[in-house]
Amino acid sequence: MRILVPDYLGAPARCFYQDFRDGIIKALCELGHDTVQFSFSERGQVQLEEAKTLYRHIDGGKFGLVIDLACFGYGLSRILIPSESGASEPLFDVFGVPYAGWLFDHPFNQDISVVMAKGCHAIYPDLGHPGQVRLVYPDLRLTGEIFAPPAIRPENNRSAENWSSNRDIDVLYVGNLVPEVLRRWWREKDSRQWLGMLDPGFCDTLADAILYQPERSLHLSLQSAIAEYGMPSASDVRFHLSIVEQFIRHIVRRDTVVALAGSGVRMRVVGKGWDRVGLPANVEIGAQTDYEGFFGLAGRAKICLDASTYLDGANDRVFSYALNRAVCFTNASGYLRRIFGDHGGMRFFAMRNLSELGEQVKALLARPADLQEAGERAFEIVLSAHTWRHRVNDVMGAMAL
Repeated sequence: MRILVPDYLGAPARCFYQDFRDGIIKALCELGHDTVQFSFSERGQVQLEEAKTLYRHIDGGKFGLVIDLACFGYGLSRILIPSESGASEPLFDVFGVPYAGWLFDHPFNQDISVVMAKGCHAIYPDLGHPGQVRLVYPDLRLTGEIFAPPAIRPENNRSAENWSSNRDIDVLYVGNLVPEVLRRWWREKDSRQWLGMLDPGFCDTLADAILYQPERSLHLSLQSAIAEYGMPSASDVRFHLSIVEQFIRHIVRRDTVVALAGSGVRMRVVGKGWDRVGLPANVEIGAQTDYEGFFGLAGRAKICLDASTYLDGANDRVFSYALNRAVCFTNASGYLRRIFGDHGGMRFFAMRNLSELGEQVKALLARPADLQEAGERAFEIVLSAHTWRHRVNDVMGAMAL
């Protein structure tokens, strides 16, 4: 099958996007598909020459699918051309090409809602995201919904064959912190610029619902907030959810790192913003890193820490830690527990019981043989079922292609 993969040239260099793209394209080729990359320069806008070139690509040969990573190429779906009926229709509809928007964040942060394609499929990294879409985009009509979180490329394994070699980081956390959003800023005077768009009462109700049951999938807390408060009186649900989730995302990161750091465990915390938190001396703070640097750090870590709002899914980091034979402690236990079990190379903690996290980590660090065995199990699990080839194969099967 010929498959079109839009390639966004504006993505930051050496970030997740290029790595995911390369992994998916290689997987498609290994599965026998003919992949055509189409480069475009801007999100949401299409240059005339880009539109002409894309039209020639599609008019010149049958494509069976478009795979658009993070929906960055949604603007391409909005190219209108005359159809046989005389009306102008979106390009992919005219040629009957199904469109798969492969999402790597919460749906409210992606552009799936503005894609113009009758055969639009959403590929989610979290099992709760279909429920989120119903609430955030009630008018969105999708042909299909598929669960397929980010996967691994075996080439990104930076761990030594001898597990203990170069494992000089006891606990690693990688992620930026934005201290400015660690407060309910929507209550403050400066938020008046958002009047007419923002309902502070709804934001408070939603934040309280999430913090009250932090192990609950985000869309369930959103349902609870709507049931208690009603719909926000200003703007839309999507806008309010994006604001509150950003607040919660950084609260979860800060509280988890601070709790573990307070236990005295030797840690390396890498990312912007952490120098403003006041972490203790047992924590070494490193500057923000790129994707290549991330893999290098993962290969040196014994334990890695994940603090997530994808409670029924997975981000790319947890699988990359496993690929590098590091044991990951995460609060995202909904889907991952079924994959790894309770002793399969991943450990789970609850935000309600962060006081226990330090003792759990210390206990595992004190048993190096068990730690090594758990890291090897994690490595075997991701290689056996969580490469991009597995993901692409699952997606193609779900779409009956």
